[in-house]
Amino acid sequence: MSLRTSLENLIRRDPAVSLHERAAATASRVEAFKPASAPSAPTHADQAAQAAEPDPALAVVTVFRASWDALGKVLEAEAPDNMVAELEDAQGAAYDRLRAARPTTPEGYRAMAECWAMVLKGHRGDEPGMMVGDHAADSLIAGAGVCMPVQAVDWYDPPPGFMGSPALEPSHFVQIPHGIELEIARLRSIAFAELRRRACPGTKVEDIRRIRRELHLETLSPSLPKSDILDQVDFAAADINELRALHERARELSNVAYAMSAMGCCENNAAGRLLHWLADELTTVEGKASAEMRSRQPTSLWDQRARLGTVAESIIENGDVTETATFIQELATWAAEQAQSQQRP
Repeated sequence: MSLRTSLENLIRRDPAVSLHERAAATASRVEAFKPASAPSAPTHADQAAQAAEPDPALAVVTVFRASWDALGKVLEAEAPDNMVAELEDAQGAAYDRLRAARPTTPEGYRAMAECWAMVLKGHRGDEPGMMVGDHAADSLIAGAGVCMPVQAVDWYDPPPGFMGSPALEPSHFVQIPHGIELEIARLRSIAFAELRRRACPGTKVEDIRRIRRELHLETLSPSLPKSDILDQVDFAAADINELRALHERARELSNVAYAMSAMGCCENNAAGRLLHWLADELTTVEGKASAEMRSRQPTSLWDQRARLGTVAESIIENGDVTETATFIQELATWAAEQAQSQQRP
């Protein structure tokens, strides 16, 4: 019987037969060319052989190791070419089976990984080529499933520092800061889509501001650094007319910026964020001018009229009952004084 036939018969035998016996049978065929007996199989092979259904990868690894060592001894002994060719064919067949083997236990996977490491480290002749490395990688990746946890993962019960993502129907874990960033981006897209649905070019700016507040877009949008624009205006030194002009101009420009930021072309991009930042800054100027105006107590009827007209909307929108009542009293007083001035000769 040829050595190749012996190896093939060894592979086809009943898997319940001891793997050590298989290795010993292969080693005996090349005993004349070996100074020592074939190396024993890994200890986990014994455990697999005792199982009712042993891991097939263990038998494949044992046969390959035996043919590998036997061919090495034959080459060292300078055996006849026909013997070397026969054993090379046998090892080639064992190599093909090693590539196709799929372990069913972690022990089998470890044995296969150790076998591939032996091939890569002890490659005869030149350094292992790309093909051998690719074969090893493909084999180990394909067999890695036996080392994965078999129990179902509860994505709603993440380990510390992680969260399930996506939040609604999680399929994997991500670090919490990254997960929060992803959720904010998702909610921001939803909010902008709703803003586009509810707002149109003819929508009043006051309604756009209200919708943005309802959708929490100020919270969901990335914050930009505050400017020092307020430091460039001396509100206290401005008179009533200057405060009124500043208030009206800032309001007008902020309305335009808010309206443009709500356009589809500015959705969730740098242009939209810049326009929204500009609108916020101008709104801050508007609010500061209004607050300064409300703190003033002008004496002339014209200045009183300018002051009341400027602060009326902000007081009404504020919703403070006491502040609104005070404003109504001031308005009534101004109206009475104006009526008296018109009655004078």
